[in-house]
Amino acid sequence: MQRQTVPGVAREPAVAQAPELPYRELFLALAEELPDAIFTKDLQGRYTFINSAGARFIGLPAEKILGRKDSALMGPEEARNTQEFDRQTLLAGRILRAEMSEWMAGVRREWLSTKGVLRRPDGQVMGLFGISRDLSDHRRSEAARNQSEALFRTATQSSFDAFFILRSEPEGLRLLHVNPHAEALLGCEARAAEGRLLSEFPHAAFIAPLPLCQEVWRTGKPHDEELKQVLPGHGHRWFRRQLNAVGECMSVMVRDITEHRENELRLRLNERMAAVGMLAAGVAHEINNPLAFVLSNLHYIEKELHRLKLVQSDMGEMMEAITDAREGAERMRGIVQSLRALARGDAVTTQPLDLHEVLDNSVQLAWGRLRSRGHLVRDYSDLPLVLGNSVQLSQVFVNLLVNAAQAMPDSGGGEIRVVTRQHSASMVRVEVHDTGCGIPAENLERIFEPFFTTKPVGEGTGLGLSISHDLVRGLGGELSVSSTPGVGTTFRVLLPVASEAVDEAPTQEEVH
Repeated sequence: MQRQTVPGVAREPAVAQAPELPYRELFLALAEELPDAIFTKDLQGRYTFINSAGARFIGLPAEKILGRKDSALMGPEEARNTQEFDRQTLLAGRILRAEMSEWMAGVRREWLSTKGVLRRPDGQVMGLFGISRDLSDHRRSEAARNQSEALFRTATQSSFDAFFILRSEPEGLRLLHVNPHAEALLGCEARAAEGRLLSEFPHAAFIAPLPLCQEVWRTGKPHDEELKQVLPGHGHRWFRRQLNAVGECMSVMVRDITEHRENELRLRLNERMAAVGMLAAGVAHEINNPLAFVLSNLHYIEKELHRLKLVQSDMGEMMEAITDAREGAERMRGIVQSLRALARGDAVTTQPLDLHEVLDNSVQLAWGRLRSRGHLVRDYSDLPLVLGNSVQLSQVFVNLLVNAAQAMPDSGGGEIRVVTRQHSASMVRVEVHDTGCGIPAENLERIFEPFFTTKPVGEGTGLGLSISHDLVRGLGGELSVSSTPGVGTTFRVLLPVASEAVDEAPTQEEVH
């Protein structure tokens, strides 16, 4: 049904008539519920109203506070500060705010105080009102957080591990905190790294791969593993990586365990070399006695053949066979002597040594690999005694000779040359040249790096040259390499001359 409008009669607006609210009762109810202190004072500073929270802070019932001044309710210093703030508020005629520290009811409290003037309807000032918020708990919590953060930063900065805190964002993982030991992995200072995305450091992406982080967030289980990584300028390194999810953040600890891994492998290798030494001593002992019989009998047969005065043609063939047999037996005796030299001696004791004797023993030990790969040339010069350890030097030279043989073509025809020269008054030089395949430039700088090898899996540990480098350096010498792909490689070993021979040794020109 449509409502009709009568012409000439004005239509009244439809305005809802709100009932008058009980403002005083509403104010009192709200004031009692609020945790802040709410009060009013007259111009003489006497309290005319205070809520329960305010009375609790002062430490008296509200009825004992009303009508009294601050000087009667708190200490002299707190009363003076409060009255001064009241005076400034009344003079300003507007709302003022300030942070204050006061002893209230035997407790030191931090306040955020807001005060303003009260006016009559005609505008005349009749007093002031105040709202005070207790910040003590907040300040204590803030101080505790600051202390915890300081302790956390101190702990992470003094840690020997690289430590990261990352946060997941739509753009990727953002670095929130980085300790000093993480700077080496990122390649920049912690200040410059914090706030940036991890994706801006592609070489360090292994720290926290996004799929791995998502898996840790999804399951809530910490992740702990060891991994091998190539770092620019540092080669292969071993790390232990631990990830823990903390809300939307991820804490990551990365520990470099390369040295630990190297020590483990060196220990295993030393144990294996000790076993080889014991085996070598046993083999040398078992072979030495029957070998002596063989040589003695060959000598006896040779004497008897001369005594029998056989036909010259028959005699020549038989003597040739005996000579070959004797040469083979002498070679076996040389091998036995090399094994015995390898098996005896203290691995950490140095003494004056005949370097050529050590080299000859090393050749005997490596001869099985050398004879089928190329022609061996020994280019020796007169040298003084060197200070070293026969077992360690044999290990070094056998490794260099075997590597030279492996670099030669399978068909043979190349040359391996062992050269000794006086390098200076206090050093001698040994060079092992080969005419093999050579070493590419990108591998040459890493050739002494632990675990680095270009051999197929199962054919090399990548520790031979690294250990040789450490052994030579431990003896006070140097081990270096130069190579040209397709032409060959030269390893140079510098060793110190034994002290008693330094004065006698003439300095020769360096042979290149």
